[in-house]
Amino acid sequence: MTEQTGIAIVKKFYDSFVEGNIEDVVATLSDDLDWRESENFLLGDRNPYLTPAAVVDGVFGRIANEFHDYVAGPTELIDAGDVVVAVGRSKGIMAATGKPFDAQYMHVVRVADGKIVSFHQVIDTLEIWRSQQAD
Repeated sequence: MTEQTGIAIVKKFYDSFVEGNIEDVVATLSDDLDWRESENFLLGDRNPYLTPAAVVDGVFGRIANEFHDYVAGPTELIDAGDVVVAVGRSKGIMAATGKPFDAQYMHVVRVADGKIVSFHQVIDTLEIWRSQQAD
């Protein structure tokens, strides 16, 4: 089996996430992980997430509970070898308020030894915050 490129691994990560296949998402993550959600973002309170299990519990599990109709596939992947930058939008409805959000994001993803070893998100936290506010 040939070693996959960084962009191929990151593409598999996002394709699996969009399909809702969390098992395949987790398979792309290194056991030695540094995952960081944006500061001042509701999922950033447990930074850094250092294992795939921590990401499943603290990020994916909370997305499933706190958002409805959530979609976050990238619109662009920028290949820089072992670093890939994803640009896209995070869309959904905040479960607690019923308010929609459509937030621009950028992810910097690092790959080593065929696995994602680092994930750093920057997202429009104001857009998410607005959707959290009750009228």
